[in-house]
Amino acid sequence: MTDLISVMIVDDEKLMLEDLSTMIDWEAYGYQIIATAFNGKQALRKYREYHPQVIFTDIRMPFMDGIEMISEIRKKDEKVSIVLLTAYEDFSYAKAAIRLGITEYVIKSEITENSLSELLNRLKANIIKAGKRERYITDRMLEQFFLSEEMTESADVEQILKRPEHIIMVEQDLPISLSGEAVPEEIVVHRSKFVEILTNEKITGWDLDVITAIPGRKMVIALSSTESSYGSYEQELYKLARKFQKKLQEETNSSFTLYIVQGRISLYEFKRFYDENKNVFLEKYLEGVGEIRKLDCSQVQELGKEQIVVSSKKNLSMENMLKEPDSQIRVQMLHEILSIARTDGVEPFINTAQAGYTVLKHAYEKNETEKEISRIASCWKEWLDADRITVWLEKQVNHYHEYMTREVNGYSRVISDAVEYICRSFRNPDLSLNDVAAYVHLSPGYLSGEFKKETGVTLKSYLTDIRIEAAKQMMEDGNYKIYEICSAVGYNSSQYFSQAFYKKTGMFPTEYSKKGGRKNEK
Repeated sequence: MTDLISVMIVDDEKLMLEDLSTMIDWEAYGYQIIATAFNGKQALRKYREYHPQVIFTDIRMPFMDGIEMISEIRKKDEKVSIVLLTAYEDFSYAKAAIRLGITEYVIKSEITENSLSELLNRLKANIIKAGKRERYITDRMLEQFFLSEEMTESADVEQILKRPEHIIMVEQDLPISLSGEAVPEEIVVHRSKFVEILTNEKITGWDLDVITAIPGRKMVIALSSTESSYGSYEQELYKLARKFQKKLQEETNSSFTLYIVQGRISLYEFKRFYDENKNVFLEKYLEGVGEIRKLDCSQVQELGKEQIVVSSKKNLSMENMLKEPDSQIRVQMLHEILSIARTDGVEPFINTAQAGYTVLKHAYEKNETEKEISRIASCWKEWLDADRITVWLEKQVNHYHEYMTREVNGYSRVISDAVEYICRSFRNPDLSLNDVAAYVHLSPGYLSGEFKKETGVTLKSYLTDIRIEAAKQMMEDGNYKIYEICSAVGYNSSQYFSQAFYKKTGMFPTEYSKKGGRKNEK
């Protein structure tokens, strides 16, 4: 792909043609003279053959003058830059040419090496600026096409969309968001950076026709080969993709997965495939990121099964896994859950991993440990693929159990949390061992054994103690009736309350109230 701007010079004076062609080193200024002509008719034929980007043309010429030639060219091409070569006596003609949209006009007798070099620099700057603007508009139209269901109304863009191309798709390997939060913006490589890196990379044998963004932070590169001698386009495309990948990784310090479309297809066909097979581009999270993959767009890929239930076993869930006290069994359960989900496809795996994160988060929330919640939310760098997510979840589940068994006020954290929950919830008459076990993410049987081991009493007895102590305080306050106290400390039955109170204190509630100098309850 050449960077030189193509030029055609048109003048019926041979000497003028030679002088203008040799006055400066055109290539040193970024130009290449690709054609010359002696009249407008010949120039029009060569324009149609070579499509130069810049035309230097005289006005008065035989067969077809410069004005008529410019008029014919402008009917088909509004972008080509036209520089009018004129003499003083031709100025009335020049005014007519200006109306046709010439870029510059110069007086032949005043052309010098300096004035020509200044003119070429101005032209080049304008061409580059116009090219960027045109590419920007075209790219935006293409992006809009990939976002919508309809073809664009632009004839130029529609032609690009329908033209068969060699296609490479580039995707930055961003972490899966287990937390549901957006990936930090500072690690995202944006469209402008993609374009800057890829367009600055020198490539041979290919014309880079289109670079456009598509939904999901992906970039599509459409290329056409300039080498008919390639024995295997697929092999050459792979080399080019590897070159792009290496450059992107060096410039951004990020990982990228690239997809090479087999054969040549249009961007329109690629969009249809992309819309119908988006799950294909998630498979990298199961198979490994940072690779170059082949994409056969002639076949509809099998989509992952959309399901969240990972096993028919009722006890095999993230919630039950986290409650399991035995570390070996816990890890086995976690790996089995993730393995089943992974077999079902990438979406079930992502849903299951997100469920694991949510269970951990809720467990920490119940224990009001904001520091731990913030810590797991900041681990997004470890969520890059299925293998790393599995390792991370195992590490976090083990950390949670270690955290919960640390001593707080003489008890392990989990028993301390159970005690705190009982003290906060004892007024609920329906509070049970199962409720407390669910709160601390342990099985009821395991919690019951650990609670008695650490406190010396059963959880039920501890709950009764808390309720009776609260009842005694209310009685000593002297402002409540017995039935009010009974209800306030978590008993639905006055008879059951009296029996429990007697068992703990050796007195019935009314006796205790009298002993404290309170009025007898009727």
